Amino acid sequence: MKSLLKWLPWCALLIAFCAFGFHVHGRVIEAHLQQVFGYDYATYMRQIRDFDWIAYTGFRHPGLGLVMSPVVIVSSALAKANGFACDCFIVAFMALVGVANVWLVNKIAGWLAACLFLSFGFTWVLAAVPESFPLSMVCLLSVVLLCRSEVQAQAGTSLGRLDGIWLALALLTTCVTITNGLKVAVAYMIFNGSRISAIRIRIGKRSFPMWVVLMVGFAVVTLAGCAFFAARMMRWNMAHPDEAKSIAGALAQTMSWVPEDMGILGRLRGFAVNFVVVPLLPTFSFQVLSKPPMPSAMGLAWGTALILWAALAMRACWRMRAVRVMAGMFSVDVLIHFVCGWGLDEGWVFCAHWFWMVPVLVGLHWRSRQQA
Repeated sequence: MKSLLKWLPWCALLIAFCAFGFHVHGRVIEAHLQQVFGYDYATYMRQIRDFDWIAYTGFRHPGLGLVMSPVVIVSSALAKANGFACDCFIVAFMALVGVANVWLVNKIAGWLAACLFLSFGFTWVLAAVPESFPLSMVCLLSVVLLCRSEVQAQAGTSLGRLDGIWLALALLTTCVTITNGLKVAVAYMIFNGSRISAIRIRIGKRSFPMWVVLMVGFAVVTLAGCAFFAARMMRWNMAHPDEAKSIAGALAQTMSWVPEDMGILGRLRGFAVNFVVVPLLPTFSFQVLSKPPMPSAMGLAWGTALILWAALAMRACWRMRAVRVMAGMFSVDVLIHFVCGWGLDEGWVFCAHWFWMVPVLVGLHWRSRQQA
């Protein structure tokens, strides 16, 4: 009986996420929207219905179709039988992914972090949109949970079972989003510290440091994803000669996310608005689904307070390896979005890769104070 009661809140949350997902889906159909807060809602919903989406790939998502293949198989079968049942299945699946993310936050940092995470409008949005971002969040939170367990790295210079778990998470995350795969590599190096330089991998008659093998492995996986993307595009061009696409065109479309001539002030403004305030608003104006509203004075104060609390929490809990791992992950976001400027104009789309760190840091700080 107690075990059933333990799962009752999560069942209630799943129902709530499903209800919100059906509400968003109905609004999208009614208003003929293509996007929800910048996420390609209509495109992904349509593609997941198509069995051919198992072979879907892109420069940044080389194995996303493969990871989603079980869902695609079921949804494609349902689409042929009943379109409404197919939509219900996809909405329910995304709600389940949303619950998994909240559960992981709770497991890592406790109930306060989970409550804060649920108070953010973006948590609800990501539990309703059939995009890659919620799946990436599951992968990244799983990495932090692995670090939060404070399992000691294996002694000596040999590889062990824990390294195999890291490798599986790295491959899964890279398949979903290559840039997040880089975060897992950074997290692994931070988690293992000096042990990586001590481990040497023998290839033939030569041995190489572990960190070299990690970087080369990540590059090989990335190139393999790009090669699969090129092969997929050639297959598309043969099947659709009137809609032929080129790799150069796909790359140009990808690079179009880099705004021109932003300068340092433009980057600072974009970073402050799109990466600090907008994702952290506790409430959203869901009347306009196409784009998040600019924050009010209260929203600005709330977002700033949370960021300051998270920064203080990071400083206070720096001895935790999980906190250092999150700092390393966030440095990748800063490099890609702030330094390079990629996607800075629409940071609310990409904040799913990092905004969960705020409630996790606050929760870890709160828990450490309670245990002191």
